[in-house]
Amino acid sequence: MSSKGKVKGWLVAVVLIAPASVQAGPVTVDDLMRLSTISDVRLSPDGKQIAYVVSTPSFETAAHEAALFRVPATGGAPVRLTYGTRIFNKPLPSPWLRWSPDGSLISFVAFVGTVPQVMAMAPTGGEPRAITAIDGGVTRYEWSPDGQQIAFLASDPVPPDDALRMKNKSYVEHVDHGERPPRLWLQSIAGGAARALTPAVQTILDFHWAPDGRSLAYGASEQLGFQAPYSSSVYTVSVGGGQPRSIVHRPGTNRMPQYSPDGRSIAFISTGGRPGMIDAIDLYVVAADGRGAPRGLTTARELWINSFAWAPDGRALYYISDEQTNGTGEHMFEQGIFRVSLDGEHFQLLTPGRVVNYSLSLSADGKTMAYRSVESRTMGDVFLMNLADGHARRLTDTNPQLRELRLGDLAPVSWKSFDGKTIWGLLLTPPGYSRGQRLALVVYCHGGPIGGYTYGIFPQFAHIPGQVDPYPVEAMAAAGMAILFPMPRGGSGYGVEGFRAIVNSWGEDDYKDIMAGVDAMVAQGIADADRLGVMGASYGGYMTNWIVTQTPRFKAASTAASVSDLANLYYFSEGGDFVAEYFGYPWESAASLVAHSPITHVRNITTPLLIQHGENDNRVPLSQARELYKAMKTLHKTVEFDIYPRGGHVNFEPPLEREYMLRNLDWFVRWLKPTVVSDSRKAQR
Repeated sequence: MSSKGKVKGWLVAVVLIAPASVQAGPVTVDDLMRLSTISDVRLSPDGKQIAYVVSTPSFETAAHEAALFRVPATGGAPVRLTYGTRIFNKPLPSPWLRWSPDGSLISFVAFVGTVPQVMAMAPTGGEPRAITAIDGGVTRYEWSPDGQQIAFLASDPVPPDDALRMKNKSYVEHVDHGERPPRLWLQSIAGGAARALTPAVQTILDFHWAPDGRSLAYGASEQLGFQAPYSSSVYTVSVGGGQPRSIVHRPGTNRMPQYSPDGRSIAFISTGGRPGMIDAIDLYVVAADGRGAPRGLTTARELWINSFAWAPDGRALYYISDEQTNGTGEHMFEQGIFRVSLDGEHFQLLTPGRVVNYSLSLSADGKTMAYRSVESRTMGDVFLMNLADGHARRLTDTNPQLRELRLGDLAPVSWKSFDGKTIWGLLLTPPGYSRGQRLALVVYCHGGPIGGYTYGIFPQFAHIPGQVDPYPVEAMAAAGMAILFPMPRGGSGYGVEGFRAIVNSWGEDDYKDIMAGVDAMVAQGIADADRLGVMGASYGGYMTNWIVTQTPRFKAASTAASVSDLANLYYFSEGGDFVAEYFGYPWESAASLVAHSPITHVRNITTPLLIQHGENDNRVPLSQARELYKAMKTLHKTVEFDIYPRGGHVNFEPPLEREYMLRNLDWFVRWLKPTVVSDSRKAQR
């Protein structure tokens, strides 16, 4: 329950499929690579059918391949609808699943040749047909209310002169010139040329049709790339063309507009006029004509909303908060679906318990809601809820093989930090573990810093195919290790004040929070103080690097996509402004950036360190890893360094994902020597 207001929750009765009686076996990396993920869920307008997409890692294509399914709302066997069609999956499946307003078609984004286009097909099956034929492709679109047009995002075509220069290899990129950001376009379903509605200088982020079909609301930025969502405004534009009208123009995030059912209001997400990224992103409502000040609905709760929908009667909105979750304490690992009244005074939690939810959609009459729900020891399934009584049913069984595996136990834990603050985390213990046996313990530091963990088989990646996680925690638990997932200040679960607690102080109080958690696990008889490991990627990699420069207590460490030099990160990362927001610019705050950079303290490292990095990581460039490796080799430290070809900030290719996981499993088994390794390791490859 939120500490900032009482939540009036509905008790939800959930009907589950009874698990079969089987002989369970230990989890291996290959077991994890066989798991599938639901990427999108969409309820038909009449509420009678649910379309959804399932993605599965493929070693043959080195990609996460996706297929479209349909299941009746009354239950029954799902029907697969696509086979030869390749649903868009670069870098991961993103089908952007939709129903036509009359329910006669299911649409999605799929490849036509090598280019993503909007496709549509009958819900009974058959061959899908392409609706768009845009040179650069389409990845986001919406049906008009009458079903006669679609609006979509696409960049302007490459100018003929540039195309010729590319062909003859004389093209030169002039930085900050000639950019072609995505624009908003209209096209008739019957065919014909698409027509641009928005200026070429705006980066269009998202959009929504007015109920009468005469205009669209959209979120846009004057900036490009990583920074665009954090400096955005809300506009409306007539489908007939003309100058867009500014509805919300103020600093910070203002985007994802949605018209109310009567067209009089627009809901959107916003930082409330505050610039930057270290803030809550709450739900607001403003008059559709732009008159009057926006009104915050969830600001007292300091949420981070990335999914919401109007109730068809216009009297409430449904939302999912995907960073600042259900509340504080043991509830910070949950991601519930809430209903908030239009006055912002009444909240209902529709999905209580240890669940994480995504991809909500409502029937046209507002009586039912479909969504993907991830329970503690699952990968997630399609659920349907009767909103009148809160009764929910699971309609799919996407990964039945999980019932044949001996999974570890995942539960919330808490401890007191150095200043008395209560810090929370999750603890994964090996299957069959009972208190009293000391285990090798690996601390898994999360990314962000504004990040955290949820329930699920991959606690940091329940929202996307979890195999992008380099750390196979379930296989590590099967090999006899406990995994601690700490949520220190600076990350999610402690409000905006918690976000800002590490401004100009990465590696200070957050480091102490994590080490207090390690001490608590040792004091409780769970962790063996002589067999401690630490790992993490992105900001978790920064924290891993920092930890091994501050203490010799860990016998092994693995760092991925990691930060070692903060000034270097500002200059070379696509998100370098993030560093400046925490510390200031390098020419103003050089001393602080140096003091808080792990590379500054590299001489202190005694822990064997495995460094892993994608060669094409634009978020944390490869230079960060090379710098740390060079210094450690020069100092004769124990270090190994793996570079993953074609890899970005995470790996998206299943063969490399498998190698990443196996490498980390081997690394910690080698150095920590978990006590039950002899039986479980035989089956890992």
